[in-house]
Amino acid sequence: MYPNSPSTTTDDLGAGGPGLLTVANRSLVGRQEERAELRGLLGNPAVRVVTVTGPAGVGKSRFAAAAYADVAQSFEDGGRAVDLNDVHPGQDPETLLAEILGLETGTGRPVHTLLRAYFQPRRCLLLLDGCDRMRAALVPAVTRLVNDCPGLTVLTTGNERLGIYGEVLLRLRPLELPPADREPDLDELREIPSVKLFVERTVVSRPNFALTEHNRDAVVRLCRRTDGLPMAIEFAAARMKMLSPQRLLDELDTSLDALSGTEFDTLSRHRSMGAAIARQLDTLDKDERDLLRRLAVFHRAFDLPTAQALWSGSAGELQRLLETFVDKSLLYTEECSDGELIISMLGLTRQFLLEEAHTLGEDRELSAAHAAFCVDLTAGAESGLRGPDQSRWLLVLDYWRQDLTSALDFLARTRDTANLVAIAVNLREYWQARGEIGEGIARLRAGLDDVGGLTPAQQAEGRLALAELLLAAGEMTAAEDCLGKARAAYEELGDAAGVAACMRGAGLVALRRGDLAEADRRLEDCVAAAADDDRAEHAEVLRVLAEVRRAEGDAACARRLAEEALEFFERQRDVRNIALTRLVLGDVAFALGDQDGAVDLYRSALRDIAELRHLALCALGLEKFTLLLTRSRGQSMETWRRAARALGAAAGIRAATGCVAPAPVRMEVDAVTALTRVRLGEEEAAELAAEGRQSPPEAAVAAVLAPSESVEPDRAPDGAGNPLTPREREVAELVANGLTNREIARRLGIAEWTAVNHVRKIMRKLACTSRVQVASWMSQQDSARRSRPTALRPTGARVSRA
Repeated sequence: MYPNSPSTTTDDLGAGGPGLLTVANRSLVGRQEERAELRGLLGNPAVRVVTVTGPAGVGKSRFAAAAYADVAQSFEDGGRAVDLNDVHPGQDPETLLAEILGLETGTGRPVHTLLRAYFQPRRCLLLLDGCDRMRAALVPAVTRLVNDCPGLTVLTTGNERLGIYGEVLLRLRPLELPPADREPDLDELREIPSVKLFVERTVVSRPNFALTEHNRDAVVRLCRRTDGLPMAIEFAAARMKMLSPQRLLDELDTSLDALSGTEFDTLSRHRSMGAAIARQLDTLDKDERDLLRRLAVFHRAFDLPTAQALWSGSAGELQRLLETFVDKSLLYTEECSDGELIISMLGLTRQFLLEEAHTLGEDRELSAAHAAFCVDLTAGAESGLRGPDQSRWLLVLDYWRQDLTSALDFLARTRDTANLVAIAVNLREYWQARGEIGEGIARLRAGLDDVGGLTPAQQAEGRLALAELLLAAGEMTAAEDCLGKARAAYEELGDAAGVAACMRGAGLVALRRGDLAEADRRLEDCVAAAADDDRAEHAEVLRVLAEVRRAEGDAACARRLAEEALEFFERQRDVRNIALTRLVLGDVAFALGDQDGAVDLYRSALRDIAELRHLALCALGLEKFTLLLTRSRGQSMETWRRAARALGAAAGIRAATGCVAPAPVRMEVDAVTALTRVRLGEEEAAELAAEGRQSPPEAAVAAVLAPSESVEPDRAPDGAGNPLTPREREVAELVANGLTNREIARRLGIAEWTAVNHVRKIMRKLACTSRVQVASWMSQQDSARRSRPTALRPTGARVSRA
C-alpha cells in the first residue's frame, strides 16, 4: 500500500499545513449526482486533469476527498493526496510536492526529473487540494507531469480552473434549496439536501431538535440565507445550541459574523463564513474588488447593460472583469429563455461586500448609484406601461421589486425627495396593477411632505400621481384636493396636458361618487381643454365620458365615444386601456339589448386583464362581468354559484390591495351579493364566497370565463315573447322571492320609488294584477327554460362594432 492510500481515518481532509492528506470515504448530503459524475471522469483514461471549483464554503475539499476515496483503489498504484491550502505563494510547487512525497531533493537532479521518475512507472491518482495560492506556478508543473507520466490522473480543487489544455472542469453548486413557488410538506422538506444537512448537523448540537410546522418557515428562510453552502449551514447548525432559527436570522441580518464557530463545528480550516469569503476575495486586485462591491448593490441577478450602469469604464473592460469573476466562482451566469445571460452573486458574498463597503465608507455612494439606476429603470417602465409591452414591463418591475424598495428607502433616509418622487410617480400604475396602492400613497405623501427639494413641475406630477392612487383607494376628498393643487401648478406652468389630466381626474371623482351631472360637466370641459397633440389623454377622457353617458341613458353617444377611444388604444396596443374601454362597450351593448355582444366584450377584457395580472382591474372586471351574467342569465343556479365565487374573489382582492370599487359599482355588487344569499341560501353562498376569496386572481377569472350550458343567454320558451328588460327581470326575480319594494331597492342599490316604478311596469307588461301573479309568471318561465335543450354558442365569437 502506497502512502496515503484510502484509509479509515476519521477526517475527510486534514488542516495542518502542506503535506499528505488522510482521507476517508464519508457520506455527503445531496451530492450523489456530482459524485457519480466525478467518479466517471476520474475513471476515464482520456481525462488527465479534473478541477473541482465553486464558491467559498461549497465543500470542494470534502467533495474531492470523497471522490478520491471512491476511486483511488481502482488505480493500480493507489493515490496521493496533497494539501496546498496553507502554502506560501512564493514556494515552488514541484519542490514542495517532492518533499511531501519524501523524495531526495538534495542530489542535484532537477526536481521535475525526480517527480517524473516517481510517477512515470505508476498508474495512480494525485489529489492537489487548495490550488489557489500557487495556481500560476502549478500550471507548468502539472502540465509537465501529465505529459511525462501517462498513468497519472490529477484531481485539483480551487476557486477557478488551473488553465491547462484538456483540463475538465466540474463546478460544484450549492445544495438544493426549498422551492420558492410552493410549500412542500414536512416529509418532502426533510429530504431537500440543504434542509436535510441543517437538521442532521443541528441534532448533533441540540439532540432534541426537530423540524416542525412551528419552525419550518424559519428553517427554510435560514437555508436560503446560507445560499445552500454546506459550510454556512454547518455554522448555522452549530449556533442552534442556544439559538432558535429565527433568532439566528435576526443576528444574520445585522452581521455575517453570526455564521461562525470553532474547529469542531465544521471540517474546514475557516472559523467563519466571513473568513472563507475574505480568503476567496484576496485573489482580486483593488479595481476588481471595487467593481465587485458596486455589483453587490443589486438584490437580483443582472445583465451586462445593468452592470454597465454602475461602471465608468468601457464595456469591453467590464465584460473581461465579469468573466474573471465567473472564472473565480464569485459570479454565476444563467441563460434565460430569450437567450440572454444573467449574472448572479451569492447572498452571503453580497452581504460580505456590503459590510466591507460600509466599513470603507462607500455605502452611501454605492446606494446613490443604485438609486440612480432605479430612477432610469422606472422612467423606462412608466412609458412602457402605456404601450404594447405592458405585460413585459410589469414583469420587469416585479423582478426588480426588492431593488426598488431598497432605493426608495435610501432616498427617504437621505431626504432626496426629487428622486423619491420621480420613482414613485413612475410606479403609480405598477402599484395599482400589483395591489400595492397603500405603498404608493405612503411614498408619494412622504416625498410631497418635503417640497423644498422639488421643482414646481415635480410637485405637480407628484400630486397628480397621488390623486390617481387616492382615487383608487376611495379617498375622494383627498384626491380632489390633490387634483386642485396639481391643476393650479400646471396652469401656472402653462402645461395644457397636465391641466387636462387633472380635469379628467376631477371627472372621475364625480363619476365614482355617482354624481353623473357633475362628471359630465367636468369631462366636457376636459375634452375642450385637452391638448390636440396629447391623443392618449384625449382618448382616456372620451372613455370616461362614454361611461358617464351610458349611465345617463345615452347609449348611442356612449358607444360612439368609446369606439373612438378604442380605435386609438388599439393603434397604440395599450392593453390596459383596451380592456377598460371594452368593459364600457360591454355595458353599452347590454344597454342596447345585445347581451351576447356584451358578454363577448367582457370576456375579451377579462382575458387581457388576466394576462396583465392587473389586480385593480381584475377586481373591477370580475364584479362587472358577474353583474352582467346575473342580469342576462340569472335564471340558472350555476350563474349564482359563479357569482358568489367571483364576487368573493373580487372582495378578497380589494381587501388585500386597498383598491375600492366606484360607488355605483359597489352598490350593485352589494345588491347582487345579497341576492346570491337569497338564491343559494346563506350557508352555500358564504361557502362559495370564501372559496372565491382563497382563489388566485387568475384562477377566479378562468372560473368565471369557463363555458357552461347553464349560463348561456336566456331564451323565450317555445317562441313565446319575453317583454321584460334585463333590469325588469331582475326586479321580477326579487318579487317572486317575496321581497318588498323597499327590500328590492336596497338589494339593487336604487331608490325605493324607482323600484315601485319597475314593479308597475312589470305588472303592466305581463297583464298581472298582483305580485302573486308576477311570481307565478316567473315560475312558469323557469319551468319552460329547464325543460328545453340549450345550444352552446362558440365562446370565442366577437361582437361586431360596425
